[in-house]
Amino acid sequence: PLHMNGYATNIAPPTTSGNTANGSSVRPWATAVVFQSKNNTGNQHIWNQGEGAGSTDDNIYLRVTGTNGNLYFGWGRQGAVNECLIGNIGGIANSTHWWGVYIANNGTRLSASNATAANLSDAFDIRLMGSNDAPSAWSGLYDVGTEADWNAGSTGGSMTRAFTPSFTIGGRGSNRNFHGKVASMVITTLRLGVAMPTEAEIRLMITDPK
Repeated sequence: PLHMNGYATNIAPPTTSGNTANGSSVRPWATAVVFQSKNNTGNQHIWNQGEGAGSTDDNIYLRVTGTNGNLYFGWGRQGAVNECLIGNIGGIANSTHWWGVYIANNGTRLSASNATAANLSDAFDIRLMGSNDAPSAWSGLYDVGTEADWNAGSTGGSMTRAFTPSFTIGGRGSNRNFHGKVASMVITTLRLGVAMPTEAEIRLMITDPK
């Protein structure tokens, strides 16, 4: 689903707010991952879709930064990436906590000039859940893909370039290895021109992925 058929194209936002976009090249998707981070020193990718570490390599990813525990979702390439600061997951002090992160794209793919924080927040639905000790004890479902969250990261990266179909859980290909545990990873296509997944569906994708 994250390969999006290898299309390199601009996709306009859906005409109806809250829906997926519609058209022959539209490929909306949703992901949900449950993980526990040891927050080892370094930049670690929890999951990654894309091409790797080169300056012209494009990637879509979820990463955590070193011992400070900042969690980011990103789309783009080095020096031209859109990143949303999902939040701080507590660093080493919270290394026993489990986290659930849901990220969905409604099919919109923006040019660099249109990749503003406001437009990016409309194109994605990003949610965060936490658990103090076990995946069975979840609390909250926080909307963390707001315009302010994108402004706290970076914007202005093109989303119109094609991606190779290489998907990795626990790193970015052979580098940026993730120091932690991944309990589940859900990736799905979404239907065209219909409502995005509901809050109830999002909770189930995180807490009961089967």
